[in-house]
Parts: sequence; structure tokens; C-alpha cells
Amino acid sequence: MNRFGAFAVHLGISLIIFIILGYLILFHWYPDFFFASDGGWQGIRIVAFVDLVLGPVLTLVVFNRSKPKKELRRDLTIVATIQAVCLTAGVWVVHSERPIAMVFADGSFQSMTTDDYTEVGQPIPDLVGPSPIWVTVRLPEDMTDQVSIRRQAISNQRPLKTFAEHYIPFDVSHIDVESHGITPFEIERIGMEVFDAFTEAHGGTVSDYRFLPFGTRYVPALMALKVATGELIFLGLPLVLEIEEEGSAG
Repeated sequence: MNRFGAFAVHLGISLIIFIILGYLILFHWYPDFFFASDGGWQGIRIVAFVDLVLGPVLTLVVFNRSKPKKELRRDLTIVATIQAVCLTAGVWVVHSERPIAMVFADGSFQSMTTDDYTEVGQPIPDLVGPSPIWVTVRLPEDMTDQVSIRRQAISNQRPLKTFAEHYIPFDVSHIDVESHGITPFEIERIGMEVFDAFTEAHGGTVSDYRFLPFGTRYVPALMALKVATGELIFLGLPLVLEIEEEGSAG
């Protein structure tokens, strides 16, 4: 076998590993719209580089049939070790940064990772079910108790979204269609063309939806509630991203 044959064999094995990891990323760790909003694409790129580029290319470089078998075996072992270590590190990062919860609080959604809890000194909540788990922060109905919790959040610099002790399973009925959602002014600021394209794809008119803020890590976004059916639909906002980038550059 020459070096190109060794490269092809290594690439074939790496491709099988990549397919398995890609399946986990796409369908389990970053399912549905979370793949675009919270780092699935970035995770795929990390895995692809380490698995499909780094390892096979190193094999292509070091493989030489004229080398003594012992030396060649040593070189290939080193290549395999480097790839395994880098791939393990990359997969650990991708897995650890996956969204574990979709939290609805105060009329907005927020995808949460383990870091969102540990950074404010809170334990990672024990959420049962496939990630991310959809939950609502439900505060006590008594206003005195609510004010106390909000003061605690401010004084401890702890976002309300991390109050896992007040989590309940999310239900679309928790959205108040009268008070929740961005304002018409915010819709105009974003640009009606964004919403016209959205309604063309999903039916109805803008007035048939309530658009709620959605805090993600990688793309500006909203969650659109179709009032008649209770369906929630992801809406990415590339134009907002461009506006924000231009504003920060100025």
C-alpha cells in the first residue's frame, strides 16, 4: 500500500466516525433549530477538521513504505494518538456546550448551557428527558414573594433564567398573547421584509403571530407563536446581526 492508499483507508475510517458524531450532534445534542442557533454548525466544523482533515493528512505526510516497519508503525501510532486526543477534546467541547434547557421567563426564551449555571454559582439542574428540556420560570403569584425573588436576582447578579428551583415544564399557555412579544416598533426596526418572508413561508400575516425574544449564542433570533394553533417556530434574524455589527464597528 502506498501513502495515498493509507490516506484513503484512514479517511474512510474517519468518515464513519464523523457520520456517527454528526448524527449525535444533529439529532441529540443540537436538535432542530438549536443546530443553527446554538453552535451545531461550529461543532460540526470542529469535528470535521480534526477527524476528516488532521488525521488523514498526517497519515499522508508520514506514511512511507521505505521506512522500517517498526518506525512506520511508531509514526502511525503517533498519528492515531494525536487524532484521538484532539478528537476527544473537540467532542468534549461540543458536548459540554450543548443547550440543556430552553427557558421561558418574563416573556422571552433563552437557551441554556451548563456554563450559564456554573458561571453564577448555581448547580446544574437535574432535568429529566432529552436535551434541551423546555421549562418555564414560574414565580409565586403573591407579589411580595415575586418582588423578593427579583431583588434576590439583582443583588446576587443571578439572572432569573437560572432559578431552576422555580422551573416547571413549559406549556404554550404560559405565553400571554396580550402582553408578551416584541412591539410593532421593534418589528419595523428589524425590517418588515424579514417578517413578510417568514409569513410567506409559514402562512398567515404578521398579526397572526406573537414574536418573542430568543436569546441564543450564535444568531439573533425570535420565537414566533402562531396564536391560532399554538405552534412555535424559530425565526433567525440575519439583518439584525448586520445592523448590530455595523453599529459596533462605528
